Amino acid sequence: MKTVLIAIAALALAISCFAEAPARTVVLTADNDNFKLAGGLKGPLILNAGERVTFRITASSSGPQAKDGAIHSFVVRKLRAQGWDVRLKQGVQEFTLTAPPPGEYMVECTVYCGAAHDAMNLKMVVK
Repeated sequence: MKTVLIAIAALALAISCFAEAPARTVVLTADNDNFKLAGGLKGPLILNAGERVTFRITASSSGPQAKDGAIHSFVVRKLRAQGWDVRLKQGVQEFTLTAPPPGEYMVECTVYCGAAHDAMNLKMVVK
């Protein structure tokens, strides 16, 4: 009986090691000016390699919009294949991504959103 209890405890420990940790939530705004972190900070966005991150982005614009209704996008060109290419429509959107390997990355808006479009980016540092 004791052996069975030890085996069950070991199995439970192994399962808990592989259980997915809850995603951390990062709140951002995307407006006519730029991407901003909570409190209006312009970055950098700091993540830990491999962590799951839920982005909650409030997008607003008084400028143009794309044919699909997107007014901004949240893109890391090097990481597009890993899902780092999200089109943002007016209002609040949430999506979850996994942080890439350590390094410095640039989050960009690739939807023309007005006069300040070329400067609409956010430095992302992954540790």
